Amino acid sequence: MARPKRVNPMLSVAQKYVNQHVPELKDVPLRVRSLDGPPGAPRYTVTAEECRTDTCPYGVSHETAAAGKCPVLKCQLRHSLRLLLDRQGEVVEDMRSEIHWH
Repeated sequence: MARPKRVNPMLSVAQKYVNQHVPELKDVPLRVRSLDGPPGAPRYTVTAEECRTDTCPYGVSHETAAAGKCPVLKCQLRHSLRLLLDRQGEVVEDMRSEIHWH
């Protein structure tokens, strides 16, 4: 029997930050990834992105874009957020743009 997937504790920290500081993205799924780096460097990255339209001028389906798999790197219709967090869960940097973060 498979064990249930463990939820990253940084997900709740990031969701709280998004709810307080970027409420327009509060219902968007967040993706958490661990980073490698020297001591003192950010340890986690959290990304959220949302297309501002239902019809994509590049022909990307809404489901693909909502899953964070849009092949278009920069799009004027996208609202994206990337948070860098340290080991304790403090937000080190908040980047907002039109870029799709991989």
